[in-house]
Amino acid sequence: LINKLNNKSIISVDTETSSLNPMEADLVGISFSCASNEAYYIPINHKKFKCLNKELVLKKLKPLLEDESIKKVGQNIKYDLIVLMNNGINISPIEDTMLLSYVLDAGNNRHNMDTLSELHLAHKTISYKDLVGTGKKQLKFSDINLKEATEYAAEDADVTLRLYELL
Repeated sequence: LINKLNNKSIISVDTETSSLNPMEADLVGISFSCASNEAYYIPINHKKFKCLNKELVLKKLKPLLEDESIKKVGQNIKYDLIVLMNNGINISPIEDTMLLSYVLDAGNNRHNMDTLSELHLAHKTISYKDLVGTGKKQLKFSDINLKEATEYAAEDADVTLRLYELL
C-alpha cells in the first residue's frame, strides 16, 4: 500500500479516533484513497480485534505523509493534521474539501462530507450514528467490528478524494 501511495501525486487521508477533540483523541485507524472507488483502512487500535502495531505503522507512514511531492487531501483535514501531529507526523502539503466547498458555495448548503457526497456525487454515505449508535448504547469506533469499520473508514477516504477531484 505504501508503494502504491508513494507513486501518486494526490492521495486522501482520514483518521479514525476515540474523540471529537483532536487534542484528546487516540488514533484507532487511518484510511487512504488514491483512485476513485479504491480505498484502504489500516486498523491500529480496535479493542476486540488483532490490529497492526501503532508505532510500526506510524513509522512506515511518516515518510509518505510528510513527502512534499504528494498532496494529502482531507475533509476537515485540520482535525487529522492535529491528530497526526500529536503522533509525531507533520503532514504536508494539504488540501481540504470542506474549505474548497465553502469557498465555492459558501451560503447554499452545509459543507460536511455527507451533504457534499449526496449533493455532488449522488451517493449516500454510511452514517456514523448508524455505525456506532446513540445514547447509552453508543459504541466507540474502536469497538466496531473490523469489516464495518473498514467499510466506513474506506468510504470516507474514497468520497473525500472523489469530492476533491470534482471541486
